[in-house]
Amino acid sequence: MQQVLDYAQSGNKTEKQLYVSGINCDPLTAYEQMQRTKRQFQKTEGIVAFHGYQAFAPGEATPEIAHAIGVKLAQELWGDRFEVIVATHLDKEHLHNHFVLNSVSFMDGKRYYDNKASYALLRRTSDRLCREHALSVIEQPEPGKAKHYGEWKADREGKPTWRGLIRTDVDQAIAASMTWTQFITSLQKQGYEVKTTVKHVAVRPPGKERFVRLRSLGDDYTEEALKQRILRNRIPRKPQPLPMPRRRRAVCKGTLRSGRKFSGLQALYLRYLYEMGILPHFRASVRRTHFYCGKTCGIWRLLPRRPNCCASAVSPAKSSFWTMYPLPNRRCACFPASAKRCTTVFAAARRKAGSTLAKRK
Repeated sequence: MQQVLDYAQSGNKTEKQLYVSGINCDPLTAYEQMQRTKRQFQKTEGIVAFHGYQAFAPGEATPEIAHAIGVKLAQELWGDRFEVIVATHLDKEHLHNHFVLNSVSFMDGKRYYDNKASYALLRRTSDRLCREHALSVIEQPEPGKAKHYGEWKADREGKPTWRGLIRTDVDQAIAASMTWTQFITSLQKQGYEVKTTVKHVAVRPPGKERFVRLRSLGDDYTEEALKQRILRNRIPRKPQPLPMPRRRRAVCKGTLRSGRKFSGLQALYLRYLYEMGILPHFRASVRRTHFYCGKTCGIWRLLPRRPNCCASAVSPAKSSFWTMYPLPNRRCACFPASAKRCTTVFAAARRKAGSTLAKRK
């Protein structure tokens, strides 16, 4: 408690204690007076004091107005029973008041009971006093955003807190549990003492004296929220889709027209194949292979390939080039009678090619 009083009454923050006031106590001897009250009623253990805050929007309030509002707030809420120190800090852009409240009443020795009702009363009183001085208030505060001062300060400084460690351990226990019993057992294996026979589930971390209600850790840690998170573990998760392989692009040099040029017998053979329509006049589809037959009735006719009905018409042993172009067989059913003219032309080309080979020899 002495450290909290020293921080609240720091001269660097309060213009050398110009904006420090005591309610039912003297700021210079506040610590001794509060301790005397505790000893009088034999309540020196447990919570020794409460530390509260009241902040104002930057540029709205002057130090005098901010301090006057803080003193009036403390007198209305606690002035009839408790000893309070009110200190206004000026070291930030937003002026703010600190309240250090003795946990034991000097009137009857009863402890101050802090709960949601007392917090709501504190907020309503603060908003009313601010409106009376034409200051802005938060109309719709976000629920579940309030934090303990120690936790807020540790988060601001990037330090771990024991409440944050409890959240981490609870998350790990939920991830490894399928039922509520398994969840409790998992916490106990981590060294926690768990109370389940009370109204709200509470845990005590290893090395700590006090129990912590899980619902005080946030909206995701109430008993109902924890059970829902455990039930979600039973839902089978869809496997993550495998990443698609990255397509590689090939760079081709030259153009499609610039290819190998044939000459001599090979060029003559390809020419006759082209005239008979065996080589198409357009680029053939890569998805389907066709056989093309000759020029019949003045029209280029397409004959579909049938299994086991077409074979290579020619394949001289002296030239493997001939076997690259399969031709329709005259004896198969897929070869129409109207295509006899084509075979006549092909036969003439074949005889001419054979004579050419004989001359070269």
